[in-house]
Amino acid sequence: MNFLTEKIAYPRIRDNKKFYCLIVYLMLSFNISSMFASCTKDEQSLLKKAFESFHGKYVIFVSKRRFMLFVYDRNGNVLKKYPIAYGLNPDKKPKLHQGDERTPEGMYRIVEILSMDADPSSEPYRKLKRMNSIWWRARDGHYKFGKKDVDLGDNAYGPRFYLLDYPNEADWMRYREAVSKNMIPTKNGIPLPIGHGIAIHGNNDPESIGHLATSGCIRMFNNDVIELEQYIVLGTPVIISSD
Repeated sequence: MNFLTEKIAYPRIRDNKKFYCLIVYLMLSFNISSMFASCTKDEQSLLKKAFESFHGKYVIFVSKRRFMLFVYDRNGNVLKKYPIAYGLNPDKKPKLHQGDERTPEGMYRIVEILSMDADPSSEPYRKLKRMNSIWWRARDGHYKFGKKDVDLGDNAYGPRFYLLDYPNEADWMRYREAVSKNMIPTKNGIPLPIGHGIAIHGNNDPESIGHLATSGCIRMFNNDVIELEQYIVLGTPVIISSD
């Protein structure tokens, strides 16, 4: 016995377009509601918005509270999660100006990918090599985690550097409002600039991962930041959340 045909006068699809549309709608609604089921409502909203404006496979979600970076696919699955370090300012607020040692919050895009495994004659290799040759000194505020008198040294960016499009329009709006309210420190009577150069990158100080430790960037273990490359392309959304 076919229970459906015995108990229900099931309409023929070609004669009942409304019924067909209802079935499709219910199926889609079920799939959408099951997406990102493990996320908070705020995370769900941000991830869905990111995928709506991006045709790639993955979105990066950075949780400041959890000191974690997550890779989400289009079905709402967490494919990978990695521990991170970020801005050492203890207030953990969004970045507002240059030198505040905060990590920004919002939705950003990856706009440049630099690699120490690229062709040595390529600009992505040569640029990162130059950056890694800089010696960062403790006296300027760049020190090993928990050791304020020890220079951070060279190779601070590790094998990968994924630049974000900070400052974006939302950042500029916050900055201009803060300037109008005299909330930005000044130098020679001029408000400090908004800053730039925020990225996800590797490190030369693995003990710092899991802590407030950077000048504003998101720092990862070197093996992890290399692995992350398979999930990103230019334009990949990166959501940075206080949660």
